[in-house]
Amino acid sequence: MTLAYTRKGSGRQSVLCVTGLGGHADFWSELGDSLADDFNVISFDQRGCGVNRGAEGRHTLDEIAADALGILDDAGVDRAIVIGHSMGGVVTQGLVIDHPERFEAAVFSGTFCVFDWYMMAVGDLRQQLLDGGGAAGFGQLSALLAMPASDVADRAYDLRGRLAQVTPRMPDAVMMKRMQAPYGFDRREELRQLALPAMVIGASDDLLAPIYQSRLIADLIPDARLEVVDGGHFFPKTRPGVYREKVGAFLRSLSPAVSPATSA
Repeated sequence: MTLAYTRKGSGRQSVLCVTGLGGHADFWSELGDSLADDFNVISFDQRGCGVNRGAEGRHTLDEIAADALGILDDAGVDRAIVIGHSMGGVVTQGLVIDHPERFEAAVFSGTFCVFDWYMMAVGDLRQQLLDGGGAAGFGQLSALLAMPASDVADRAYDLRGRLAQVTPRMPDAVMMKRMQAPYGFDRREELRQLALPAMVIGASDDLLAPIYQSRLIADLIPDARLEVVDGGHFFPKTRPGVYREKVGAFLRSLSPAVSPATSA
């Protein structure tokens, strides 16, 4: 089956946006609007999420990647630029490594290339809270970990409001499976072999995907561009202007160098 997806814009080049653990396409709303004049922007709710909440699945990295490829096929897109944030950046690594013929460039946003001891420690703690306290407690811990560590009063993040309004966006059983998806992930050696334009953007105060991971990805991928911002794990939402500027500049710089992506 092909999951439901959204398209914005009518540019000749297509951009596929892959969300992280939250799995909802609305994460990309601001970026998609800013790119719509120049690109065909595709995003999708992942299985168990949003309009695809009823789609059953295994909720693994490979399944999310397969769904993304199916959406490109359905949209008539032979080759695309792919942007992935957090776990979506992990899926993006799988896409460009395993299917290089389908992708012209990649943006790895607030993500990681190895689920190391630190990532596992944070993941284990979040899973324990999900097991014992359900989605509400899990959501509050996630909000605390994702906030800009340098300023709890950051109005752009509105931590107080987020803690007060945490609501489950998917069934607990789906979240549990999605939480397990990146355990054991490590494609560092394969990143050394990538031969496509790549941008890595991470936040200096990100606790969920620490900046050392972004630096490592940029070091591994030949000629990758590294951008460091602040704003916590959800810096695309807390620093939307900076994010749109940096990602947009990278994508538009590709136009003379990459061939147009085919779209229906």
